Amino acid sequence: MTKQNGDKELSRSLLAALLLLMALFTPGPVAKAQINTDRMMTIGRNALYFDDYILSIQYFNQVIRSKPYMAEPYLYRAVAKLSLEDYLSAEEDCSAALERNPFVVRAYYFRSYARMHLKKYEAAIADCEQGLEFNTEHKGLMLNKGISRMYAGQYEEARKDLDELLRKDPNFLYAYMSRGQLSVETGDTLGAIDDFSRALAVDRYFAPAYASRAYVNLLRKNFTDATSDFNEAIYLEPDNESYFINRALARYQINDYRGSLSDLDRVVQINPNSLTAYFNRGLIRAEVGDDNRAIEDFDKVIFLEPGNDLAIYNRAVLRSATGDLKGAEADLSLIIDRYPNFYPAYYQRSELRKKMKDAKGADKDYFAAWDLENKIREQRAAGKEVSAAGDKQEDEKTREEADKDLFKYNRVIVPPNELEQTSRYANPIRGRVQDQHVQIALEPMYRLSFYEELHPVRVKRPMNYRRYVESIKENDIRIEGLLISNRCKSLSEEQIEKHFESIDLYSKLIGENAGRAVLFFARALDFALVKDNDNALLDLNRALFLDKNFVLAYFERANLRFDLLMFEQSQNTQEEIQLKEYSSQKANEEKQANSRLSTIGEEAFGAEYILVMQDYEKVLEIAPEFVYAWYNRAYIRFLQKDYRSALEDFNRAIELSPDFAEAWYNRGIIRIYLGERENGLRDLSKAGELGMYQAYNLIKRFTE
Repeated sequence: MTKQNGDKELSRSLLAALLLLMALFTPGPVAKAQINTDRMMTIGRNALYFDDYILSIQYFNQVIRSKPYMAEPYLYRAVAKLSLEDYLSAEEDCSAALERNPFVVRAYYFRSYARMHLKKYEAAIADCEQGLEFNTEHKGLMLNKGISRMYAGQYEEARKDLDELLRKDPNFLYAYMSRGQLSVETGDTLGAIDDFSRALAVDRYFAPAYASRAYVNLLRKNFTDATSDFNEAIYLEPDNESYFINRALARYQINDYRGSLSDLDRVVQINPNSLTAYFNRGLIRAEVGDDNRAIEDFDKVIFLEPGNDLAIYNRAVLRSATGDLKGAEADLSLIIDRYPNFYPAYYQRSELRKKMKDAKGADKDYFAAWDLENKIREQRAAGKEVSAAGDKQEDEKTREEADKDLFKYNRVIVPPNELEQTSRYANPIRGRVQDQHVQIALEPMYRLSFYEELHPVRVKRPMNYRRYVESIKENDIRIEGLLISNRCKSLSEEQIEKHFESIDLYSKLIGENAGRAVLFFARALDFALVKDNDNALLDLNRALFLDKNFVLAYFERANLRFDLLMFEQSQNTQEEIQLKEYSSQKANEEKQANSRLSTIGEEAFGAEYILVMQDYEKVLEIAPEFVYAWYNRAYIRFLQKDYRSALEDFNRAIELSPDFAEAWYNRGIIRIYLGERENGLRDLSKAGELGMYQAYNLIKRFTE
């Protein structure tokens, strides 16, 4: 080889090495000229797996722009849109996927789900039938077909579909739920109760089955049984406002006004804008003589819905009773203007005007009312329908929410049919696979983020980590607001754009000074938030190369490595497996305390698991008081079925931070899982004391 050729080879080698270093240490978010579509798909699916639906859509958009002939990005974008309840656009994406590959069974499944929500029932049925041609055993398609036929009014065919599905899988929970709804639709309330009871035989901790059975008991006027079932549903889902509204209705029917008002108070705590709760509470307060607070409730209804005439009329009656004559007259005049044939309002205003010394106005209203009432009687006697009057049945105490008949002004509202939401339970698409219908699960790991969901109950933070954040603050590092949380929130479109801009800024700074570990760490945080974990890990590697005692960098790298492991595991899971998981009957509830996570053992992790644990160990070597590393390591050891080591780590976290509610909660679950019921219940009790209200639900289960 000549010297000239040798120099050329050396130049090529140096150039290749330089390009490799640039790829490793100065990655940009997305190259504009060309993108790696495989990588974009992986990041998009990763974001989808971790519930970052908006972010995942952005990545799938890039793949579609680059390779519009691929079916896969349309399919996954459809799943993200379904999770955001954008059904029309999800339908279009499924159609686009099927245009490119008509053999994708999941596209038929997801499109049928979207079409059900769009009330395109015949089209949904056609999707199910076409998908079943390719996979005759797909339970999701079979279920959607039965539900769609029910909504389309094809009751006999729907029952045949659901019966056939249950013959194939007698433990399919959602098939029983759907058949129970079908029985209600066809007037077979006994059959409905039987199906909801069968669903509970499959899973006695499935709250919607209790609520559905309770709703049917309301229809059958078995109010005591309905109350009992709503009690169970509320124990299992203590923040579900519809359960409280319906239990309030059941209690009202058996004259338990105190209990009914208590339930409605809870509803307005959960949802301060619940019109039904305020209206019903106003009626019940009026019935027990609490007129002033009843007026406050109707004020709230009218504020939320200014055109609610039933609330206006009720307020008029109450204002008259409490001496607010001008206010009552204004309300009644408004009702009369809108409903000139509603004679009770004339009678009411006549009495009011007598009190106001307006004898002429009172007589005019009285005779107008008398004349209207007689005309209505004559029309009824002639067999004519009378609009806006209706037949007031004195024995009825309720009305449908859509029923705006003013003659029913003093009836409490019955919420819409709870059973119409069966398809929501029957189609477990939203959210991550491992989170679906898990009855008992450990509280999640702690992570670095700038965004946090509000905790339902204020729980004390385990430790003050601000000193670790303060130590990396520099003038050009935007680290303000960094927190450690196990309730991290998905990003909005504006926040996503902000972090892409931040990546560009840090890339520029790194180009000017590549020797600062904090720059790589800060950019790694941005990459992690947009779910580009590969680039985030490259930056963390560089940060730790420059600073071998960077506690938060080790902590973040351990978390991201673990996320990659979990994501890789998820890629082998199809929705058919998911549905199978849902319908499997629990042989032993305590030994399946975490039905998804307890299946992951050492063989599922391999060598990557060692790297994750080494990073946590490094954190604890540098900062042994860093409780989040003890907690996260315990969580992962539980997944690896190393239960005793997990207990030791939770023990250490609790020693360092005795108010660490999540650690008490998780340790309680593990102890119960290991058969140490008494100790486990003590831990759960302590977690409840510290604000983990769901602990009381578990205590109830395991003391039955």
